[in-house]
Amino acid sequence: MNGSSRTVVVTGGGGGIGAACARAMARQGWRVVVCDIDAARAEQIAREVGGLGRELDIADADAVEEMAASLDGEVGPCSGLIACAAHLENPHRPEDQSLDEWRRIIDVNVSGSFHTCRAFGSRMAGGGAIVTIASITALGSSPLVAYGPSKAAIITMTQNLAVAWGRRQVRVNCVAPGPTLTPAVAASHARGERDPATMIRQTALGRLVQPEEVASAVSFLMSDAASAITGVVLPVDAGVAVTGIWSLYGGVPS
Repeated sequence: MNGSSRTVVVTGGGGGIGAACARAMARQGWRVVVCDIDAARAEQIAREVGGLGRELDIADADAVEEMAASLDGEVGPCSGLIACAAHLENPHRPEDQSLDEWRRIIDVNVSGSFHTCRAFGSRMAGGGAIVTIASITALGSSPLVAYGPSKAAIITMTQNLAVAWGRRQVRVNCVAPGPTLTPAVAASHARGERDPATMIRQTALGRLVQPEEVASAVSFLMSDAASAITGVVLPVDAGVAVTGIWSLYGGVPS
């Protein structure tokens, strides 16, 4: 799929991985629509990439549908979607889970991702590409009590849509980032909620992931180079997924 004159929507595009994806897609020649719950941030990234900025809360199904219909009339059918918007969570015990926070995480991460994929994917009559953003917490156990299950749901959703829309030549893939040094995560480190040194010790590469590295994987899956790839889950995790049992033998070699 050539990026020239094609339009891609990036939700959660106002910062972190979403902003990195918006920049990467613009470099590939795509016209980028940056959507974010923070209108100012969406406009800022949109100006940077020469695209359009829109305020959007993906948990609001009607707002997502109205946005898709509006963009259809304004810029024509969108042939690309990067569903990056998410509600984050810090580690805690299951018994300490806030029910309001649980509902918001499910509303945004699961329902919101579905609203977005349905609204834009259903309009890709001539084919297209969608990349959802999960997490390595979807692939195993973690103290992210609501966030991990919400991201696991996104993986199953991705696989469902890949088959449902495959004969229409709409490819749907998923990227599962590991410990990524986004501004939100850096702020969490500064507040003492997470320990970057502990995270680094659990990676095979001995470092955190950069947002641009996640965006590189996303832009590959959106491109013609991935034209026969659909329904996959691609971890971008600096090797976290392969280090687990090493902890029983003293940890990852230095």
